[in-house]
Amino acid sequence: MKERTKMKNSLKKVGLAFLSVILLVNVIFQTNFVKAATDYGSDFLQSVELLDGDGNPKTEFGYYDSIQIHYTWAIPNSTSVKEGDTMQFVLPQELKIVTDLSFDLKDHNGNTVGNVVATKSTGKVVITFTDFVEKNSDISGYLDFWSNWDKSLVDGNEKVSLDFPVNGKVDTITVDVGSENQISPDETLYKYGWANAKDPSVIQWVVRLNYAKIDIQNAVYEDFVGPNQVIDFNSIKAFHGEFDPNDNFTPGVAVPSSDIIQTANGFKINLGHLTDSVKVSYYTNSTDNGASPSYINKGELTGDNYQSQQIEVNTPTSGGSGGGEGINGSVELTKTDNSDQKNPLEGAEFKLVNSAGTTIQEGIKTGTDGKLTISSLKYDTYKLIETKAPAGYILDTKPVEFTIDNEHQSLFVSKENAPMKGSVSLVKIDSETKEKLAGAEFELQDENGETLRTNLKTNEDGMLYVDDLLPGNYQFVETKSPAGYILDTTPVKFEIEIDNKQIGLLVTKENTKKPETPNIPDEPTIPKAPSNPKKPDTIVSSSNHSQTLPKTGDSPLINGLGLLLVAISTGGLLIFRRKQ
Repeated sequence: MKERTKMKNSLKKVGLAFLSVILLVNVIFQTNFVKAATDYGSDFLQSVELLDGDGNPKTEFGYYDSIQIHYTWAIPNSTSVKEGDTMQFVLPQELKIVTDLSFDLKDHNGNTVGNVVATKSTGKVVITFTDFVEKNSDISGYLDFWSNWDKSLVDGNEKVSLDFPVNGKVDTITVDVGSENQISPDETLYKYGWANAKDPSVIQWVVRLNYAKIDIQNAVYEDFVGPNQVIDFNSIKAFHGEFDPNDNFTPGVAVPSSDIIQTANGFKINLGHLTDSVKVSYYTNSTDNGASPSYINKGELTGDNYQSQQIEVNTPTSGGSGGGEGINGSVELTKTDNSDQKNPLEGAEFKLVNSAGTTIQEGIKTGTDGKLTISSLKYDTYKLIETKAPAGYILDTKPVEFTIDNEHQSLFVSKENAPMKGSVSLVKIDSETKEKLAGAEFELQDENGETLRTNLKTNEDGMLYVDDLLPGNYQFVETKSPAGYILDTTPVKFEIEIDNKQIGLLVTKENTKKPETPNIPDEPTIPKAPSNPKKPDTIVSSSNHSQTLPKTGDSPLINGLGLLLVAISTGGLLIFRRKQ
């Protein structure tokens, strides 16, 4: 039992070890094939300065001022930055951006160079680059962040040293901070506002009324909402109470809601006989989704025995912005045949390779005008390599090399192709025996009947061969038939079709034999008549017996036959009698 348990444990250990090896191999495999984005930190930041609301550089700011942090940045052409690479850095902790930020860096054509995200709580800025950095050179830009003093770290009337990350190092700017403002004992109207840190489209507003606690008869406060905002009337709250010198408020009795009246441009509050302080708070919603760097609002306090007071305030300038520019080049390739006419060729395909041997684009095709154009090329030396020839043409993979730089940004190149050519064989045969016939002569014509080649003869195997033919329609026309055959001038039509490969075509032509000529006999010879015919001699019998000549109409043959019949009949009768 113990041995079994030992074996089990050993197997478990082996299994776990094997699993660990698999996991390790998997991690190594993924590491080799997944390239992490590169963070360049502050390497591309070139300079930094602090600007006031008018864009002027300063090193003295009030305790409540809005301060613009202005950076410039540039990417060296020698650095190969890729889409997804980042630039991350942290702003000085003494300066706080007003809200969390997210915005795009764009060029003058609206192309996005990168995306910026800045976090209020940490001051961290992350810029993520788009493929713009892969298509442009001489890339540079700027970054702006609106900020305020972090009052938990900075006091009034002091010098503050701010450390900014720049170009992988630290640049220090020393700033004189103004004094903290105390609430004036005679104050009767004050107002301020700010954008919500989590949602900059929401603007918080606070109104401080009658801090001096003077006697105001028939007091009325009216609020006027500025542009790009709408008030949330239900958010309005008003309380009587007590402010301390540091603006801390102790609330008392609420102002009745019936005394808060909505108006066309905001609201007003009827406060009646006012002898204490009142705090009013509410919020507005921006109609531009928080895009404005600042929002404005107005207020007015009136009374029967009181000199009216007005106030106009802006929220602290918030937000961020930036931009970037780059330079790129383009190339136009014209694809033609190698004829004198340089006819444009459609359908050729190319790939673009950079100096590092990396394929940037592929499947780039020439149009009906034989042209292709590639833009957004950063400075580099490139090769256009043909990967597919136009239909009917020979593929030529010799690269077309060109260089984009600051002096050559729009280039024009060309590339010729030689057409593919076909061949044809004609076989001459007897129409009946299919015997191959030598000695037939042809001429080659185009489809319009124009003679292209002559004196094309079939060899002893009855064949003739023609090559170096461009795609098109042709015809063979017989000009001389083989010996003993009838000439047939009916064209033998054929078409050379080539789809990116050399092909051979075979056609046939039959001939009919001439008919054989019959043998006619010679005319018969007619005998000539004698020139002097002789009179026949008189026949004289050597016997004294006279010969009786047959009479006119007698026939010696008939007489002989009759005698023969009589003899046969007599002989037959004698034989018959003997037998009896």
